[in-house]
Amino acid sequence: MFQSKYICVLSILLGCFGGCEKNKLALKNKSFVATQKKEEKSFRKFNLEYLMVGKNQIEVENLMGFPEGRSLGQDGVYLWDYRRPVLDDESGKVFEWSLITFHFSQGKCSKVDVSLSDPPAQLAVEQ
Repeated sequence: MFQSKYICVLSILLGCFGGCEKNKLALKNKSFVATQKKEEKSFRKFNLEYLMVGKNQIEVENLMGFPEGRSLGQDGVYLWDYRRPVLDDESGKVFEWSLITFHFSQGKCSKVDVSLSDPPAQLAVEQ
């Protein structure tokens, strides 16, 4: 009796994890990341703000890479900062030096702030 319940639970768990793994949302698919002419990827502002909420720190780091800045905000919220190209859905323009800040509370992303900006003149001249 115990073995049959154990096998049943085990098969359900394996089916769920196997099925969930195959059907999970691929964060790096084309609808989430827009490619530029220079083959450098830019992130869509809308997708960053809505699809990343609820993701854990490992998932964010897998997509975005190692953050340029990490800090501790108010109420024990961890903040990760990135400078990445972001495509603004409203204007259709790619802002090359946008600041993306992920807010993590209890290990999950609770909020994403995106500040659209182009590189300052000093950085644009050097490149």
